Amino acid sequence: MKGRTANLVLLVVVPLAAVSGLCMFVLGGGLVWPIAFLHGAVGLAVVVLVPWKSIVVRRALRRARRPGWVVSLLLTATTVVALVTGVAHRAGALLAAAPVTTLQLHVAAGVVAAILTLLHAHRRPVRARRADVSRRALLRLGLVASAAGLLEGTARGASAVATPSGVRRSTGSFELTSSSVAAIPVTSWLFDPVPDLGLTSWRLTVSSGGTSRDWSLEDLGEWDDRLIAVLDCTGGWWTEQEWSGVRVSRLLPDGATGTVKVTSATGYHRRLPLTDHLLLATGIGGNALTAGHGAPARLVVPGRRGYHWVKWVVRIDLDSHPWWVEAPLPLQ
Repeated sequence: MKGRTANLVLLVVVPLAAVSGLCMFVLGGGLVWPIAFLHGAVGLAVVVLVPWKSIVVRRALRRARRPGWVVSLLLTATTVVALVTGVAHRAGALLAAAPVTTLQLHVAAGVVAAILTLLHAHRRPVRARRADVSRRALLRLGLVASAAGLLEGTARGASAVATPSGVRRSTGSFELTSSSVAAIPVTSWLFDPVPDLGLTSWRLTVSSGGTSRDWSLEDLGEWDDRLIAVLDCTGGWWTEQEWSGVRVSRLLPDGATGTVKVTSATGYHRRLPLTDHLLLATGIGGNALTAGHGAPARLVVPGRRGYHWVKWVVRIDLDSHPWWVEAPLPLQ
């Protein structure tokens, strides 16, 4: 394989790794494993292409510095970081209690690498030729894909042998080593701080059909709905806990349908289909929520990733807007 062909393949492989990783973030269960396999395989395809890409890199280093060389070096560095942290996470090195987890480093490096790949391709375009789709070229690409798939299958097999059954979910998240509530890391989306909300002064506003009502924490204590659900965090860990509180449907008119927009005291919000499985939790594991875990009340959404589990809920709005009208990942 020629160096220019390796560049063309990388132009597809790196963004594909970013897109498949995004899909794993969005999906909290179900048929995630094919996407997870694809994500791992395209990542390992980068490793397979190293011998050919290294020739291009060495040739470029021997030349005088040309415009864009900084981007090239950054792309190399971020790609290496993405690969190393991806392997480390698969091996179970979570750093779950750290300010930044291994998986978060992996995601950040992957996103930056995808952006730099497109920028690098724009600065130094490699134009496709008819020979790039010849039988010999396609055979080589097939060998690269087969090698990457074999490596991914082998890695998954080794991980299955080394990891006890049930510890790792199809999303790639590992179970926390302790099931105690105190062991759950305090997390929030991006840079949301933990707000200072008074338990007695806190109010939840529920709006439906042009009317609204405010609920206090004492009002919500009228119910004690309980639900055992898995919190699967995009930080790379999961935990199964018993959550207690009130089903969201109880706070709305009988027979209400549509979607609910759940808003946090920080301004963070997510829109979800209204079902009987949505729980507004005020407690976990038989105890009241702590501020770091969403007190006075947080949303519990079985089957969805942790970023849907809105913390510090202050408002719920029911309307008929489709749940998918918002971005698949929060932008705020």
